[in-house]
Amino acid sequence: MPRDLVEFAKQWLRPLVRPRRFDVCCCGLSKSGTHSMAGLFENYRSAHHPDGDMRLPLATAYLKGEIDDAAARRILRRRDRQLWLEMESSALAGILIAPLASACPRKQFILTLRDVYSWCDSWIDHNINQPAKPTSPWLVLDRVRLRVDDFPATKFDAPLRERGFPPLACYFQLWANHNARVLQTLPASRLLIVATSEIRARMPEIARFAGVPVGTLRAERNWIFAAPKQHRMLATLDASYVRETADRFCGGLMRAHFPDVTWDGGSDQLGNEI
Repeated sequence: MPRDLVEFAKQWLRPLVRPRRFDVCCCGLSKSGTHSMAGLFENYRSAHHPDGDMRLPLATAYLKGEIDDAAARRILRRRDRQLWLEMESSALAGILIAPLASACPRKQFILTLRDVYSWCDSWIDHNINQPAKPTSPWLVLDRVRLRVDDFPATKFDAPLRERGFPPLACYFQLWANHNARVLQTLPASRLLIVATSEIRARMPEIARFAGVPVGTLRAERNWIFAAPKQHRMLATLDASYVRETADRFCGGLMRAHFPDVTWDGGSDQLGNEI
């Protein structure tokens, strides 16, 4: 039998041979707990950044307007059937949330949400501690989603520029746009919002949302991929500039989800990095 026919048969037989016990996707930003969410579900068919060789260039092309929703839906529907995961966790899902939610109408979503200040510090820490190779497709994606050509550096961005990073506005607009895209796309019936710091405490609710016994979740895997070294880059910036930039891009979402989180430039405001 030709290979393409064999693969076609596998795709259509797989749901019968290995039915999904649940179908959940974590679509939070990187450094918001996506590793941890995949880890919680390691007793099931779970993966972090699955199918990256396909989804990474697809997400980049989608953000650049080089592929439309209909084409993205066809690709994602086919790849979802090939992977047949029960939990997938990836920031790429948040970028592709509109075509993914449409292509997979039974899929439920978890948005891991972290306050913009600790998230930004953690993102920068990761890039300092584990710099990507110059040829990495992640660097291509980051340049697109950070919109580095849209926000000129100010004098207050000097500490970031000296380390080779784009202006603060690039990071804060990304945080706002990614989370707003998910919140505006998904109905409440398909979405569970979980603050990064509350993942362990809300395990019973996460289990109910997925429809699995809470005892099957891997509690010891709820805080993984922590930064080996913290650099606290935000604390090197003018505190007023950080607050004003956050309010400009993230004010509404921060007030809605983190009303008690403020920034005065003190490093003690940030919890453990993830």
